[in-house]
Amino acid sequence: MLFQKIPGNPQLRFYLSRCVYCGKLYIKTQNRTTYCSYDCRHKSIQDSKARYQRKRRKLIKDGELISNENNFIGTTFLSKHPQKDFKKEHESILKEARRLGVRT
Repeated sequence: MLFQKIPGNPQLRFYLSRCVYCGKLYIKTQNRTTYCSYDCRHKSIQDSKARYQRKRRKLIKDGELISNENNFIGTTFLSKHPQKDFKKEHESILKEARRLGVRT
C-alpha cells in the first residue's frame, strides 16, 4: 500500500484507518481523526444524542428522573414566599407533589 504506516518510521504521517461510524477505509492525516468525513462525524453525534434522549425519556417515564426543562430552582407552581394561611400552604405543597408524582 502506498500510505501504509511502517513501524519505526516517525516521518510518515499518512496511513490507512477505518471509520468508526461507517467502517470505510480512509487516509488518516492527523492522529486524532476517527471519522472518514464530516457527514459520518455529524451522523455519529446525532446517533449518540438520540441514544441519550431515549435513555433520558425512559428514566423520566419510569419516574427515576424529574424533568426540569426550564432550569428553575425548585418547582414552577410553588411561590418563593410561603402563604400566611398554613392550610393553603399545605394544600399547595400537596398539589405540587401530586403533579410531580411524588408520594406523600
